[in-house]
Amino acid sequence: MLPSIIDAYSKENFVFELGSPSILWTGLTPREDWQPRWRYDTPSYRQIAISIRDAWFFMLVADALKQANTPSQNKSLIIGNSFGISTMLVAELMKPSPVDAIDAETSMGSDEGSQLTRRVAKRLGLDVQVTKGFSPQDLDSACRHDKYSLIFVDGEHTNEQIVKDFIGIKDRLAENCIIFFHDVGLRDMDEGWLKVRQLAQPLGLTGYDMSATDSGSTLLVRNVPALEKMLKQSCPGLRAFNDTYHAGIALPLPPLRPDTDTLVVRENKKVAFFGAGNDLTHYAHFILSHPDSIEAIYDDDPTKIGASRFGIEIKPTSQIETTSADSIVISTHSYLNQARAKINTLAPQLIAHTYPRDGLAVPTRVVKTPNM
Repeated sequence: MLPSIIDAYSKENFVFELGSPSILWTGLTPREDWQPRWRYDTPSYRQIAISIRDAWFFMLVADALKQANTPSQNKSLIIGNSFGISTMLVAELMKPSPVDAIDAETSMGSDEGSQLTRRVAKRLGLDVQVTKGFSPQDLDSACRHDKYSLIFVDGEHTNEQIVKDFIGIKDRLAENCIIFFHDVGLRDMDEGWLKVRQLAQPLGLTGYDMSATDSGSTLLVRNVPALEKMLKQSCPGLRAFNDTYHAGIALPLPPLRPDTDTLVVRENKKVAFFGAGNDLTHYAHFILSHPDSIEAIYDDDPTKIGASRFGIEIKPTSQIETTSADSIVISTHSYLNQARAKINTLAPQLIAHTYPRDGLAVPTRVVKTPNM
């Protein structure tokens, strides 16, 4: 975190906590209330904030946008301000560009947080406006500008809300832009993130799962090549390293999921999917992220043939006989054994490369080797 920000909050009589290996978040505690933390503890006062690793990604994002845009083109919007740590970091990294923030002030102490943010921004000489309101319905009041190059979404953490947030901001995006969604992995917002990616794709926005972030953040990026190259080389997916939980914290642990099979799609290899129904949604992130690695989607239902799902054509099962895929993932979980039998009949050479393998649970975890 930047020294200037820590100093400004300190002058407001808050201890700025940077976290530890077992306490990932940063946070603020009034000086008179501060005490040492136990392992996996969080600050007793409400304002926990982004982690140091998140802050590092903010620096990468800011640097890339400064390369892609002129200073006058860079404007930032924060959805979910709390006590302003993310807002201050963005404002410092992007200065002298303006930052608008909106917060509903419904969580404990967040009305105090908005006032504190304004005072800290004044101390630092930053162009920051904080508005009380809800996203997306109050964005018109919160936004001083028509277009934003950086939008940080950290409001209500539900699948429904991040879709609403995206719909509310999609027409406010600059040509060269980044949208940073916080806590997607930690708060199990995969379903909402998938919908956002589908809505974003026609707008030229590419989605990236930042598995290196502590809380499973994600990005939508358009026309920011300096950042996109790095993301393609280093972001295999939120669930690529840990299928059960994102973030190395006990908060508490969710129920254990059964062991799953893993398919790593190497460079220049192709994968096909058997089943175009609802179970295919489990693989939608991979399909949307790596369309060039998909040979086809196969299905028995004649009403689906010729249509597409996630941008990939659905072909009849009979064509598996001539598939050029290197592996097949069964994406119809209720008919797993029947699908495996058909693959064995039509393409016996691929049965050893059919996932999930015998005895392992579905869905298969499918990841791509990061680009060169």
